[in-house]
Formats: sequence, C-alpha cells, structure tokens
Amino acid sequence: MAYAVGHMNKLETKQLRATPRFRLQNPVRLHACTLPLVVGPTGKSRVVDGHVQNISSGGLCLLAQKRLKVSELLVGEIVVPGTRASIPTLLQVRWLRKNSFGPRYSAGLHFVLQGGITQALQMSSSIADLTATGEGVRRISSQKN
Repeated sequence: MAYAVGHMNKLETKQLRATPRFRLQNPVRLHACTLPLVVGPTGKSRVVDGHVQNISSGGLCLLAQKRLKVSELLVGEIVVPGTRASIPTLLQVRWLRKNSFGPRYSAGLHFVLQGGITQALQMSSSIADLTATGEGVRRISSQKN
C-alpha cells in the first residue's frame, strides 16, 4: 500500500524548524503514553492517542483530544496503516494549540533520540578507531591488599 505525502506550502509553515514537514494524505496514528518519572508526584502516566497531521525528520504535528503539557515526554509508536508495523519513538511536546474545530488540540512533537543516535554512532566509531590503534585500551593492574 502506498502512502502519499505532500510538501506543505510556505503559508502553512513558517520555517522556524530545521527540516521541512510533509503533510500525510492517509491517516497515520500515534499511540503513546507519558513517561511516569516526569509526569509529577503521582507517578501515573496518561495514554495519548491521535492522528499525525504532518511529519519531518525532526518531529511531527499530532491532532489529539487530550491536552498535553509543553516539555512532557511521550513514549509510543507511530502505527503504519495497512500493516502490522509500528515505529517505536520517544517524543517531547514543544508546543500546544487549542483548535476551534476538529480534534481539540494540535501539538508539535520533537523526536528526542534523533540527535542522541547520531552522537552515539559518532562516539562508537571514535572508540572503535582508538581501539584499533591500541590507544583506547587501558590496562588495569591488579593490586594486592
């Protein structure tokens, strides 16, 4: 099954973001929940469900009925329609807007691990280079007490 995407026009996107967003023509859902460690003293997570309105390599816009909190972390899955596939993701709420019609809220969500993965790959390749030359290997001598 093919999923059509359309590049958003300049009037729809004031380019405050580093990567362009693409509007999805077919409904894509996000099923997520807030992370219990950062939701407050009760430690309870909330379920968040909504439709992805547009997406980029840096984040997405979610249409949802429940109000989210700015800087809240969500762990969840982007469900690929027509398949059993879903994409696990960690997101942070960057902005929230109440809608006058349709779903109650629009939320801008940022992919949290995007930069972390790049940094981890760079770090692991640096360590591999040091290990190959012997510079990254430290010998630990055993001491008797």
